[in-house]
Amino acid sequence: MSTLNIYDIAEKAGVSIATVSRVINNQGTVSAKTREKVAGIIQNYNYTPKLASSLNKSKEIVFFTSPQSLLFENSIISGIGEVAFSNKLSIRLCALKDIPRKHSDLQDFISERGIGAAIFTLLPYSEEHYYDLSQLVPSVLLFNRIDSFPVNFIRGDHYKGGYLAIQHLVQMNHRHIGIIDEVNASADHQERLKGVHDALKEFNISTFKEHHLINVAHLTEMDICSQIDHLLEQNPQITALFVANDNFIPGLYRHFRSKEVRIPEDISIIGADDLPGSIDLYPPLTTIRQPVKLMSSKAAQYLIDILTGHHDAAATLQETFDVQLVVRGSTRKI
Repeated sequence: MSTLNIYDIAEKAGVSIATVSRVINNQGTVSAKTREKVAGIIQNYNYTPKLASSLNKSKEIVFFTSPQSLLFENSIISGIGEVAFSNKLSIRLCALKDIPRKHSDLQDFISERGIGAAIFTLLPYSEEHYYDLSQLVPSVLLFNRIDSFPVNFIRGDHYKGGYLAIQHLVQMNHRHIGIIDEVNASADHQERLKGVHDALKEFNISTFKEHHLINVAHLTEMDICSQIDHLLEQNPQITALFVANDNFIPGLYRHFRSKEVRIPEDISIIGADDLPGSIDLYPPLTTIRQPVKLMSSKAAQYLIDILTGHHDAAATLQETFDVQLVVRGSTRKI
């Protein structure tokens, strides 16, 4: 087997790592000439994008947790656990922050911890770091997509989620809508915004302006509420908000209650993800649901098939699961 990695292939071809990834996964726009050149180098050096097995013989699946994954943790562990236990394998939880930052320390970390396979909900540090880690141990990233490297991921259909949220509000006769999202360069966030904009265009909602979109990346709860107050003060015609992260919703509910703003009588709110507790809010939150347990089970089964020799680790898993609208009490027809 070749000792070359994706960086070497990119250097020899004179292209970016992302281009090599697109050729490997047969995705994206790559010219025929470039695709042929990269494919030729891959074939000449017998390059495979993933190791066939982990560095050790452990058959234990490790779920790397983080504060952000706690809200989904029960569903994730349930999905992983049912599949693992039915195959007489064990699962273990480790903190994401324990993963060493230095790439040179990853191999010892995996061996010393006896990690047979790994499931993540967030990247440890960067896409490149995660790719290097995935070369050493079979891994799956949940809820997020990476295009720059040939890695395994399972995620929800964020485009459809954005589209369904706007479609629902339009069906409730809302024509002035504010969007609250953590806008960044990730493919998932860009897809959700595309779904939002495509729905606005399809339903002829010409009243939406770019300043109706609040980017809450890196903002505190207090800052988010302050930004929303400013949005509604400057645009009193807004009757509904699409808050694209249920994490923000409880704080927003408390804030509106303190200002005697009624949900949904004064403002309709639709969220995303259907986090545990969304149904227990008052009023219960209308939101977009991802099949978290099913996605987690799929990730676990894929890794177990690798650990037990029933699946080739070189075959990349990249799957998008359907999402659905869950209508509750936080939106109303006007």
